[in-house]
Amino acid sequence: MALILGLPLKTPKWFLLVYAFFLGFFIDLFSGSLGFHSTATVLLAFIKPAISRISIPHNILGDYDKISMPKIGNKSFITYAFLLIIIHNTVLFSLEHLSFSFSIFAKIVSSSILTLVLILIMELFKNKKK
Repeated sequence: MALILGLPLKTPKWFLLVYAFFLGFFIDLFSGSLGFHSTATVLLAFIKPAISRISIPHNILGDYDKISMPKIGNKSFITYAFLLIIIHNTVLFSLEHLSFSFSIFAKIVSSSILTLVLILIMELFKNKKK
């Protein structure tokens, strides 16, 4: 997921969708749940441009700049990442359970928060390295 979040805004749509499919497919292959991760990851790639238009201020990034916390700011990055993470996890867990209940909602929220924290930690290490 973090790999897709950081891709530049002008990444060709076809590449983004194919990349997301194969990323999700390999996760599915190793987790034994063919289709769930692929579906959620392709949806993530599909809605990424719309979410970036909502959450990232205009004229901050060049067309081919990677999306990162120092480039767009902490608040924008957290908003952008959390929206995409919550949508991805909602689709993933809803497909896994084929229903929606309070326990699934709690799983979505807790998993989304943990994923966001891990992505933020990765961003901090990536930026310290430079």
